Amino acid sequence: MASITGSPAQSPWGALFAPPTRRQGLVLALTAGLAVLLNLQPLPLFYGIQGLLGSILPILALLLWRTGWVIPVGCIASLVTWKAWGHPWAVVIFSAEITWLTLGLQRLSRRNDQVSTGAVIPLAISYWLLLGAPMVAIFYGLILQIDPSNVTVTALKQVVNGVLNATIAFVLFMVISALQNRKGHGNGISLRGLIVGLVLITMTVPTLIITMSSGYQLVLAMQQAELDNLKVVNRAVAASKPWSEIPGGDVAYRRVEANGNSTSSDAELFSQLDKDYTDGGRANVHPRELAVLISKQPMAGLRKWVNGYWSYSQLHASPGQPSVLIQVVQPAGTLVKRMQDQNSQLLVVVLTTLLLGTAASMTLGALFEREINKLLKPMLTSPDGLSTLAPSLINELRVMVLLINQRIQQVRLLTFDLQETNLALRRSRDELEQVSSSDILTGCGNRNALFLRLKEECLRCRRTGEALSCITIDIDNLTDINDRFGHEIGDLVLKRVASAVRQRLRITDHLFRSGGDEFVVVATDCNGAAAHEMAEELQALVSQLRLASKQELVPTSITTGISSLEGDELKPDILLARSDADLRHARQNANS
Repeated sequence: MASITGSPAQSPWGALFAPPTRRQGLVLALTAGLAVLLNLQPLPLFYGIQGLLGSILPILALLLWRTGWVIPVGCIASLVTWKAWGHPWAVVIFSAEITWLTLGLQRLSRRNDQVSTGAVIPLAISYWLLLGAPMVAIFYGLILQIDPSNVTVTALKQVVNGVLNATIAFVLFMVISALQNRKGHGNGISLRGLIVGLVLITMTVPTLIITMSSGYQLVLAMQQAELDNLKVVNRAVAASKPWSEIPGGDVAYRRVEANGNSTSSDAELFSQLDKDYTDGGRANVHPRELAVLISKQPMAGLRKWVNGYWSYSQLHASPGQPSVLIQVVQPAGTLVKRMQDQNSQLLVVVLTTLLLGTAASMTLGALFEREINKLLKPMLTSPDGLSTLAPSLINELRVMVLLINQRIQQVRLLTFDLQETNLALRRSRDELEQVSSSDILTGCGNRNALFLRLKEECLRCRRTGEALSCITIDIDNLTDINDRFGHEIGDLVLKRVASAVRQRLRITDHLFRSGGDEFVVVATDCNGAAAHEMAEELQALVSQLRLASKQELVPTSITTGISSLEGDELKPDILLARSDADLRHARQNANS
């Protein structure tokens, strides 16, 4: 389903009446057409009382799309009643209903974005009790001058009809939402809404069916009694009894002879019936022999029934005698009012069941929703989502909580073990990185780290134009020291030399052990003169080391090779090659 909403910048009321797109307008037009068709097929409930299902679709559209454009859709659908019932007041009542529901849901949504659309049912009940039923009393009783019995049954019927339509629309909304959710669309349906819909349908539909069946049987019995009474009068007239012996004081009759001559107890009445009345059809009259004559004049349908006449005609023929047609009529108002009073009592039963069902379903839905929220609240408020759930009042939920809490404890233990494992892995990774890039003995960077650093510094200095120098350091006679004093002393010499060199280096310089007795210093922003000065200071620092082994002084000295480059020739391999060459040259000079 397409969503009919406004732009994010619009206010809630502006979004409610945002202009629909072309596709959305077509969908709304189709909804209006289908609603008109439903209203053209009324559902017979009781004598002269019909239920209309056309408002189901506008309410369903409101639940699906939350748009104010369902108000004109509801108005168009209700126009059918103007012609069918002979007055425009039902249009006003039904249009006010869809307006009330639209504005009510919008107001609730402004207070709470997650408001359950099941609120449409209490909203429908509140409308019919506060506005709908009083408007029926005003329009039908005061303006149309309908009798109190018919006003009462109409008001009750409208309340039941309106609430039932809202319930059916909500159930259809839940079905559509469930289908959309299975396809990966929509937000699903709430537990409260599901309970409300199921409880109302299971309570109201059987009650309505039973009540309609009971009402049909009562109406049939009353009409059959009326028919039997008219038959008795008809036979009495056929027997040519004196008028005083004919039962039914308000019954009128007419005899039509075979030659066309007619006599009647009230010629003026039958003349009026022939001129201004017509057969009301069989929609509300169940015995096939009984007819109801209603006025041809334009007026509200309910007034036609009350001001109509029951009619029964029978052709009597005797051997050797000419046939005679006898018609018996009686005012329908008294019986119609009795039937409507009986229907009102049945509708009170339906309405009471509907109201009690709504209250029970809303209470039950709220109870289950509260229990579920009580279970979910610790998980929603917990930072890790692993808080233990609170026990529930419902046994099945209590068992579920116990099982979930057991799983939570297991997850906590697994999470703790996983955290410890991740910490150990992180430490191992750091140690591996340290081993792969550092010299274990001296803590200096190893040869791999040297080449990576040289590459980075060369690129940086070429961008900035700075000079980069490389000082290669070789410990003199380290092999002889190892042979003479042992490898432990040799390792100590390496550590002390590395420590002494670090004391002289700047924070931007880097020290690496490139081989067994060789170190390399990468000096940034350092030209050749500065590099020679640094090398001389390093030689002096190392020569001042006082290492002794068995009361014998261990000689420590270093030889250095220097290279300094800048500009385009600044490349790692050239820098190292020239530094190594300068170191070899320095050794040759020292040995000559």
